[in-house]
Amino acid sequence: MIFGVILQLKWGILGIIFIRIFMIFPKDIFSYITTQESSYKTKEIQIGENWHYNMANHLSLSFHMKHGKFMSASNDPKTKPPYHNIVLPILEFRYAAEDRDVKDIIFETEDPEKQHLSFLIKKYWDDVFTVENNLDDLIDDLIEEKVDFGGCLVKKGAGAVPEAIPLQSIAFCDQTDILGGPIGFKFNFSPEALKRKAKIGWGDKANGATHTIKEITNLANDAKDVSAPQNTTPNQTPGKNIEIYVVRGSLPENYLKDKGDEDELVSQVHVVGFYQDDKNPLGKSGVTLYKAPEKESVLKLHIPKKIYQRGLGWGGAEALIDPQIWINFAETHKNGLLQAASKITFFTDDDNYTNRNKIRDMENLEVTTIDRESKYGIRQIPNGSPNIALFNTRAQELELHAQKLVGVSDALLGKSPAAGTPFRLQERVVFEGKKPHERTAGKFDKFLEEIIQDWVIPHIVRKVTGGTEFLSELSSEEFLYVMNKVPRNRATKIQIEQVLNGELPEDIEVLTQKEKEKMSQQGNKQTLKILKDEFKNVKMKVKIRVSSKQKDLAQFVDKLVNILRQYATLPPEVRADPTIQHIMNQVLEASGLSPASLGGLTTNVPMPAMSEQQIPIKEPEPVMA
Repeated sequence: MIFGVILQLKWGILGIIFIRIFMIFPKDIFSYITTQESSYKTKEIQIGENWHYNMANHLSLSFHMKHGKFMSASNDPKTKPPYHNIVLPILEFRYAAEDRDVKDIIFETEDPEKQHLSFLIKKYWDDVFTVENNLDDLIDDLIEEKVDFGGCLVKKGAGAVPEAIPLQSIAFCDQTDILGGPIGFKFNFSPEALKRKAKIGWGDKANGATHTIKEITNLANDAKDVSAPQNTTPNQTPGKNIEIYVVRGSLPENYLKDKGDEDELVSQVHVVGFYQDDKNPLGKSGVTLYKAPEKESVLKLHIPKKIYQRGLGWGGAEALIDPQIWINFAETHKNGLLQAASKITFFTDDDNYTNRNKIRDMENLEVTTIDRESKYGIRQIPNGSPNIALFNTRAQELELHAQKLVGVSDALLGKSPAAGTPFRLQERVVFEGKKPHERTAGKFDKFLEEIIQDWVIPHIVRKVTGGTEFLSELSSEEFLYVMNKVPRNRATKIQIEQVLNGELPEDIEVLTQKEKEKMSQQGNKQTLKILKDEFKNVKMKVKIRVSSKQKDLAQFVDKLVNILRQYATLPPEVRADPTIQHIMNQVLEASGLSPASLGGLTTNVPMPAMSEQQIPIKEPEPVMA
C-alpha cells in the first residue's frame, strides 16, 4: 500500500516535470491564438467509451436547431426539406418557467439595529440601480444561455453591472473545464464601438499597446469572419470591421514582458487585433491593444446539469436532437407521400386511344370517347397512401417524447385537459410539473446571488456611503415603516450637529415630530436620503435571498381558507386558550405559512392600552414580485 502511494507520488512528480519540459508554447500571443482557435474548432474530446464531443460544434448545432435551420442541408425556402421545429417552443417555455426578476432579490442585514439601512439599500436597488443599469436584460440573457447550451458565462463589468458573455464568442478554451485554463474570446467591432474602449485603456501604449485604436482601424478591412466550424465565407460589411481577441489565463511571462521568462506562467489578459496581411504566411497579422497581469478572476460560469469530463453541461437543445431528427424524417416522408398522392394518373386497355394527352388538355365537363370494345375504358389509378396516418401518429409520439425529456407537459404548455378532468387534478399536475424547473432555477438563484454579492453589492455600498438622495414611491406599509424609523434617525443626526456647533440640542421627541411632519407632507412619494457616513464603521453583511416568483397562489389560498374554517368553528373561549393558539401556529408553520407574517394567532397575554406614539409599527417584509 505504502509502495503504491510512493509510486503514485513519483509518477505524479514525473508527470509535472514532463508537462513542464514538453508543454511548449508558441513564440508569441498571436501564434498562440491562431493555433488554439484551429484546435478548438476541429479537435474532439472523449467523454465516454463511444462518446466524442466538440464544444464549437455543439454550440453551432444547438443554435441551428433552436432557429429551425439545417447544419448542412439547404435552408433556402424554395428547396429546403421539411423542418417541423419542436425545439424553439419548448425552450421558450423553459425561459418562462425558470425566469427570475430583479424584484425577486431581497437584501438583509445581520444587525437588527441596522434594518433601516437594509431597507434603504433595497429601495435604492429597486428605484435607482436596476432602472439605470437594466439588470433584467442581464438575467434574461443568462437564463437563455443556460437553457439553450447547458451553461452561461458572465464577466465582471467595468461599471456596476456584470456582462453576459455569449458562449458562441469563445474562440478557444479547455473543452473539459472551460475556466480551468486559458480562454479566448473573439469579437467583431465597428470603428465607433472600438473607439469607446479607449476609456478603459485599449490602444494606450502605457498599457502595452503596440498600435493605437486609430492605427488598427486603418489596417482593418470590411470582412467579418463568423466563428463557426463550418464557416468558409466571411460576411461583407458596409464599413470596416475590426477582429478583436480577448485572452485570459496563465500564460508564459514573455507574452507579458519583452524579457520575461518563457518557462514562468503568469495570470494575464491580452486584447489583440488581427488584420489581413498578404506578406504574412498565415494571411493575417496581429497587433496588441492591451496587456496586463490579472490578479483576480473576472469570469463566473454556471452549469445547471453537469456532465462528467465535459466543460459544458447538458443543454435544452442538445436533449432534443434525436426527436427533432426523427420528426423531420417523418415530415420528409409525409411530404413525399403527399406529392405522390397529388398526381392523378389514368390507365386504359384501348390500343386505339391514340390521343393519349387528351385528358390533360380537356376542359371541365368535357366528354371524350373510347372504343366500344374496350374492357376497362379509362380508369383513374388509386394512388392515395394510408401510410400518412402512421407518420402523423409517429410524429406526435416523438413530440411528446421530446417534451418529457425536458420536463414539459401539456398542462404546463397551457393545453386544455381532456374532457372530464377535475380542476383540482389539473392544478396538481401543473404544480408537480413545475418542480424539476424549480430545482434547476434554484441552482441559478445561487449563481445569481454569488454575482450580486461579489460584484454588485460592493458598488452599491460605495455609492450610498457618499450620501445619496433619491425619490421613491412607498407602499402603505413601507410608508409607516419610514415614518417610524427615518424621522428618529434624522432627529438624532440634527442633535449631534447642534452639539458639535456649540448649540443647545433640541428635545429628541420635538425634532422627531418635526421630521415626521415634513415627511407626511410628501405622501407616499418620499425623497429618501442616505446620510453621509451613515454606513461608516457599520459591518455590512448583506445577504441576498432569491426566491421564485412562480409561487402557487392557488395552493396558498387553499391553505389559508382551510385553516380559517377550522379556527372559525371553535368557540371564542377555546380560541382564546393559549394551548389552542400554540397548536394553530404550529398548523400554520406545518402548512408552510409564517405565523409572524400573518400577524400570528397568539393573544394569550392581555396587552395594556397604548398611545398612538407608542404603537409599534411592524417593519415591512420584502415582497416578492
